[in-house]
Amino acid sequence: MALHNVMERRRKAMLEAARTLLETEPLSMRRLAEVAGVSPATPYNLFGTKRRILLEIYEELNDDLLARIRESDAHDALDRMYEAFRIMVQNLVAAPGMYRALIAGVYSGGDELGVSDPAVKLWAELFAGLREEGFLEADVDQDAFMVNFIYLLSGALFAWTEGEIDGEALEAAVRYGFTLAMLAACPEARKARLKQVLAAHPGAAAKPKAKKQKARAPQ
Repeated sequence: MALHNVMERRRKAMLEAARTLLETEPLSMRRLAEVAGVSPATPYNLFGTKRRILLEIYEELNDDLLARIRESDAHDALDRMYEAFRIMVQNLVAAPGMYRALIAGVYSGGDELGVSDPAVKLWAELFAGLREEGFLEADVDQDAFMVNFIYLLSGALFAWTEGEIDGEALEAAVRYGFTLAMLAACPEARKARLKQVLAAHPGAAAKPKAKKQKARAPQ
């Protein structure tokens, strides 16, 4: 038990060191060992791969996000979705270097994460809330809706990671796309509220930044 506690403390310390490193430089196992004051073999012994470290950090951050959403003042499941978008973007903008490195590292591993994606737990709970509180028609496949939403979210996140949109545009894009999809998935009695969201937050705010054109050399 004592050895387990020591190893767990070491794991947590290394994850914290990795989060700090990601803000300023690419993560490497050797550099992580230097910062954590351990042998070069220790990160491999504890985590196996660099991607495993990134996944564990991303999972911790998603758990923290879910906890903040649960503690928020949102009064129903739909408000919790919009609050999730707001807090998510707030986190991204507060630590852009770390999140850009995490998103690139977690989703560029060459394999589909599927249910092991750390974000799935978060969105599964929020979509379950939509179902439980009557925001989804009975014939709407909740899991399929969630998966398609994650595709939408992933595209917006990658655009943000590449610097094509800023945090404000990211939130606008996700909110607008989700709200449009909800209009097709919710009972008629819920649609007026969703239309109010669209009217208050026009989709034009989600347009990507115009890319700068490279100057052409004189002919």
